[in-house]
Amino acid sequence: MRRTDRFQSLAEVRLERDRLKGIRDKHQDAMQEYWVLVREPAFRRGMAGDAFGDMLRAWKPLRTLSHLFKAENGAIGSAVGLALGAGGRSAKGRILSWLVSIIAPIILQRYASPERLEQIMTEVGRSWDRVKERVREGKA
Repeated sequence: MRRTDRFQSLAEVRLERDRLKGIRDKHQDAMQEYWVLVREPAFRRGMAGDAFGDMLRAWKPLRTLSHLFKAENGAIGSAVGLALGAGGRSAKGRILSWLVSIIAPIILQRYASPERLEQIMTEVGRSWDRVKERVREGKA
């Protein structure tokens, strides 16, 4: 098979070389900007915070809890009752935990709609972001 020449003249070679140098320079500038950004402590803290948040969201126990909060079948009330029941050490504590485990699902089913729980989780996320921002400002 016969090989075709890409360039017809030396001027075309120089033009292509200059074009490729321009691309290389743009990439080099982008990399330098990237490294300047990575060297900033605030950026690194933000990246670490995002990575930690991603790890928590991927963590199975936390995913299970978030599914409980989004459930419409009263599972959250049962979970609250179980959590409180686990803390009852005395007879009074166990009775109180038992009462709460009976009443909590009813109250939560009546007042804790998925929309309200989603709004609460959104507000908790906003508050957490504000706390992180205040910590960043304090340390910067």
